[in-house]
Amino acid sequence: MNPSFRVLFIVLVGALAAIIMGAGIANEHLLLSVVVVGVLVWAMIEWSRGPLPEVWVLAAVLFGYIVGNRGFAQLSVTSDLPLLPAEATLLVATPALVLRLGRKQLVAVRRDWLNLSLLAWVLVGAFRLPADLRAHGFLALRDFAMVYYAAFFFIAQAYAGHPASVRLLRRTLAAAFLVLPVVAIVDYAAPDFFLHLTFRNIPLIFYKSDLLAALLMAGFFWLWTRWETSRHAWWLIPAAACLLLPSTAASPRAAIVALAVVTLMWLIARRWRIAAAQVAIVGAAVTVAVFIFVLGNKNLRETAAYSTYEHVVSIADIQGTGTYTNHESGDPGDNNRFRVVWWNAVIDETLADNPLFGLGFGHDMAARFLADYGLVADDDFSARSPHSMIVSVLGRMGLLGLLLWLTVTAGMAALTRRIFRQGHLDNLGLISVAWVLWISGCFGIVLEGPMGAVVFWTVLGLANAGSVAEEGPEIAGDAALSAPADLHLAEPADEVAASP
Repeated sequence: MNPSFRVLFIVLVGALAAIIMGAGIANEHLLLSVVVVGVLVWAMIEWSRGPLPEVWVLAAVLFGYIVGNRGFAQLSVTSDLPLLPAEATLLVATPALVLRLGRKQLVAVRRDWLNLSLLAWVLVGAFRLPADLRAHGFLALRDFAMVYYAAFFFIAQAYAGHPASVRLLRRTLAAAFLVLPVVAIVDYAAPDFFLHLTFRNIPLIFYKSDLLAALLMAGFFWLWTRWETSRHAWWLIPAAACLLLPSTAASPRAAIVALAVVTLMWLIARRWRIAAAQVAIVGAAVTVAVFIFVLGNKNLRETAAYSTYEHVVSIADIQGTGTYTNHESGDPGDNNRFRVVWWNAVIDETLADNPLFGLGFGHDMAARFLADYGLVADDDFSARSPHSMIVSVLGRMGLLGLLLWLTVTAGMAALTRRIFRQGHLDNLGLISVAWVLWISGCFGIVLEGPMGAVVFWTVLGLANAGSVAEEGPEIAGDAALSAPADLHLAEPADEVAASP
């Protein structure tokens, strides 16, 4: 084509596209504009040869779920395509990953216990989904999200093979966990502040208390490994804030249990410094709080520190018979009964109706609980999960699904042992974040929603890929299904030391 005609053609097409996009924006139809801008930005990022474009999308979603939490989870870019952030990311990243797999640039699945057991768990869930869709429609697909979020594991594991991309994801975690305690303090001091920061009438930041506590505890471990990597003392300030701030949350108990269990893992691995730091931070905070309240002649039982103490004590109050005096504590004993009754109702119903394959996605697992707990007339009750990933898996997928989920957990345990043996700090931080969210998910809605699940599966995928890289090229080659010879799964040592 004549160069002049080519330039004219491009100008005319661009002008026509601009007119159509302008009319769409004026009428609040943003789909075409989003697609055009996305394609142009994608091409520029691909040309820059830095982190891959789809990894930038994943990084943005990671940051959004950690910092924005429940508010960010409800956002959609345009009403013409009302996809939530996790689903939009899968829509972008999955086809991009398939193309790169076809060109043998990346490896998505490895021959290890964790990968194969997770694939089996996902396949069992997918096998029963068509029947559940016919029976329950959209509700089945919504409940199936707890399974399809596992796609983020394979996506993150694949892109861990691209040094610039994995570096971006690690730095995104560091940035998010640095911002999170600041935002949490603002939210605690002025609860209505972020309600005015909206997009299409949806708050960008809105916290679910148990998720906030879990993410803060996860942030402590990630920021601690940043300090151990760099030895810059300023990392300890946000790490200490992440450790202390869960005491201000309304539901910190699952996060406290997670902190204790993950810290025990570090102690078993003979890494004592992290426990000593926790004792020092908590001890200093309690001492200051007691001094202030004694000096002000105030009642210590009305402090946030005493509320935390009552929440810790209530963990062992399974029957909910304890007495709690702090008004911020609420009634954690009743909360224990709430969970136990619901868990028993789901277990009994599953074992009675379909013990092997479960009640299915879309089934109302709250109906029997509401009757048992005396809440049949409560029209405001809308929760669908029994507040435990283990019980949810049993209820939705039966004993077969639960067995495979426990097999996935065994794979995580094996991965954890390997990572602690290797001692690579990035991987130690990643697997600690994963375990905090997994343990919190045993007592709350953490892994069934995107706010916790996307973070959990992403860091677990990065940790698994990083541990394979640490084993050396021979083991990494045995673990991969089809790893290309020029694939680098780890950064050079000097880059690891310099990364946040």
